[in-house]
Amino acid sequence: MRMNAPVALGGFLLLLLSSVAVAQTGPAPAPQYAPPAPAPPPQYAPPAPAPPPQYAPPAPAPAPQYAPPVPAPAPQYAPPEEISLIRRYSVGPRVIFAPGVFIPSNGSAGFSLGVEGGYGFDLGPVILTPIVSFQGNWSSDWTVYTGLGGVRVTLPLGNFGPFVEGGVGYGHVGGPLGYSSGGLAVRGGAGFIIFFGDRVALGISGRYDAIIDTPFKGWTIAPMLLLTF
Repeated sequence: MRMNAPVALGGFLLLLLSSVAVAQTGPAPAPQYAPPAPAPPPQYAPPAPAPPPQYAPPAPAPAPQYAPPVPAPAPQYAPPEEISLIRRYSVGPRVIFAPGVFIPSNGSAGFSLGVEGGYGFDLGPVILTPIVSFQGNWSSDWTVYTGLGGVRVTLPLGNFGPFVEGGVGYGHVGGPLGYSSGGLAVRGGAGFIIFFGDRVALGISGRYDAIIDTPFKGWTIAPMLLLTF
């Protein structure tokens, strides 16, 4: 069998190169054993000492804040309630001078003069005044003297005060032809009074007086001048 000369030559060259490569390479070296490196001994680290406790002094209590006491509110001034002059000056001690006209039930008219002292008590709706009264009546027919204890009740209406009064006591009568007698005297009356200032008032009263067991009976119409203290 005839081979192609170039092919044969190429195969020969290939075989030759393979042999040379094998000769240069040689057998593979045996693996080198490297024992494992020993683990480094553990490094002992002593535990870190706990830091000493830091002393913190207790915080001082805050100083008390001084709050000045709240002043009490000033009292609100309330002006006193207005009091009527009648109520103001009819309460307490009082003296009344009462000159007037004497009109007997029989005989001629004459002149009368009375003085009266009392002390008024405010009972709310009315003023109650116990009184002691002395009065003299003179005319051409009669001379009459009376001393009585009684009471007056006044209704205060601002500066105006109507009143009623009554009393009992002793009276003495002197009459015509030498008549003279005494006995129980009784009185009833009414009137009013008006204040014009702090201490002075004027008024008028009408009184009916009688002395029991005598012929004397009569009216006295008297303006009044009142002085208070």
